[in-house]
Amino acid sequence: DPALGYIYLPIGEATQDFYGGHRPGANLFATSLVAVDARTGKRVWHFQITHHGLWDYDPPCAPILHDVIIGGKRIKAVTQITKQGFLFAFDRVTGKPLWPIQERPVPQLPVPGDSQWPTQPFPTKPAPVARQGYSDDDLIDFTPELKTEALAIAQHYQRGPIYTPPIVPHDDILGTWVDPSMQGGPNWPGGAFDPDTGMMYVPARDVPMLAYLVPGDPAKTD
Repeated sequence: DPALGYIYLPIGEATQDFYGGHRPGANLFATSLVAVDARTGKRVWHFQITHHGLWDYDPPCAPILHDVIIGGKRIKAVTQITKQGFLFAFDRVTGKPLWPIQERPVPQLPVPGDSQWPTQPFPTKPAPVARQGYSDDDLIDFTPELKTEALAIAQHYQRGPIYTPPIVPHDDILGTWVDPSMQGGPNWPGGAFDPDTGMMYVPARDVPMLAYLVPGDPAKTD
């Protein structure tokens, strides 16, 4: 924003994308939107979009600067689009969310050496632009036989809502069904805002993936 002199930085995921045993905690400022004063280099405000990321859910695109009118008041806004299909919207001067963002509990699963973060931020507005989490209703159902087969195949995955963490395969469970995946949602194309109509245009893809962990090989790791 040349008028404010601020730069808005979408910060990537902490390494390694799918396992966090070596990086306990929320991992601030990873997967965060950070506003920096371009004249001084000082941080103005920040918001972490994913805590202790395990899904490669780093912000994939540049945030969108735009104005929005709420309650008759024009606000200088910045919106960060995410792979999860969320749109995080803030006052770009103060960093205050335009609409409430709730910290909600998310699934916790046993993973050797790692402790998942117990909550994740969920914007209350706008609504997600991509499917989130697993549902039997999303499986193929062209015929009853295909639906039955799809349900049988799905039994081999750890399923759940968004932010279900990757697991180590066990018994006949091959890994975690992650939806959206790191290739899902709006992703790298981002979106665009039309100031004449006040509309934001966001492409989104439904692309699930299988995520799983395997024990490290000391011969290949240091």
